[in-house]
Amino acid sequence: MYKQLIDQFFKENGVKNDKVPSAPAIANFKIKMFMSSEASEKFSELIDGKILKSQPKRGEMVEAERREIESATTSEQIIRFMRRSPDIINESPLVKQALLFENEVIPEILKRLKTSLNTGFIETSTKILAASSINVAEDLIGYYDDVRSPYAQGMILVILGFKAKEAHIPWIIEKYKTLKKLYPNETYSDGAIYALDEIENRFYEEDEINDKKNELG
Repeated sequence: MYKQLIDQFFKENGVKNDKVPSAPAIANFKIKMFMSSEASEKFSELIDGKILKSQPKRGEMVEAERREIESATTSEQIIRFMRRSPDIINESPLVKQALLFENEVIPEILKRLKTSLNTGFIETSTKILAASSINVAEDLIGYYDDVRSPYAQGMILVILGFKAKEAHIPWIIEKYKTLKKLYPNETYSDGAIYALDEIENRFYEEDEINDKKNELG
């Protein structure tokens, strides 16, 4: 329905700086890695192993913190970990633990994301909401304009790349224009670019494959 609109959008727009990954770019990458469990495990083993080998004291702290995270059984405990921004190595274990209790945790995250200025909380929320089996698209779109932090708005757009419907494409493009106009020196609007890229893959990938086949005869 909106394939031509997306094609035109990408002809006219791009990320603010393709040489330096923006926060939305990093969030999008982390979400995709997390959702590909095999790739995520191999990547974590490689990176985390190197870090902990060079910083053995940090390893002890990471392990202790991970045990705390994995023992969490309530939404209050999980939210507390999210707000205090645990070691980056423990981000995926925290997301996994949150998803075990998503029916209780997701409503609390949605409520807090609207007003939070805590970047660590916002980033972890982005990963959890995108990976959750609960489709939060309508909730996020419903209160998007009232979200306190433009950083959070950019991250919400990243989430919508994995959750939004095809009919939301024009809305996301409008939010891209608004963020770019209001914050020309920031990368918040990149969230819309990664959202549209994911939506294009979800809804139009088969069309692109067929088009290429037709071109080849």
